[in-house]
Amino acid sequence: MKLLRGYLAHPLLNRVTVRKWELNFEKRTGIDLINPFYDIARDDGETDYEAGAKGNYEHCDHKEIVDRDLAAILGSEFIVAFVTGQRSYGTIMEICYAYSMDKPVFIICENGYENHPWLVYHSNKIFKSTAEFRKYIQGVNDGLTT
Repeated sequence: MKLLRGYLAHPLLNRVTVRKWELNFEKRTGIDLINPFYDIARDDGETDYEAGAKGNYEHCDHKEIVDRDLAAILGSEFIVAFVTGQRSYGTIMEICYAYSMDKPVFIICENGYENHPWLVYHSNKIFKSTAEFRKYIQGVNDGLTT
């Protein structure tokens, strides 16, 4: 069985760049990535994204947001997370949660900290570029039977 669905964790401030990569990745690989900023029905809207970028989460429904994202992780076959150097508490928590649920965790770490003990411990594999990750995951899928 091929990998068909992953969860895409990434910093809020990188969401536009990551979205462009995601759409290209999905087109090239046939693997669907669930992006919590775009692919999950949300009630918090664009204004809360901007508030979140400023660190103001006091008017968010914290439980709803976290429960919704955790359910998406549980419904995925793996997680791929961007570690960019941007502050992103959610991304780190999503990595740890997926790891604790025995989901394969792949990290794209382009900030030079790919050997950080916490990242290495909580991942199955770390990549220094998106191209490395895509090549790897396509190889995994090519090695699996349909």
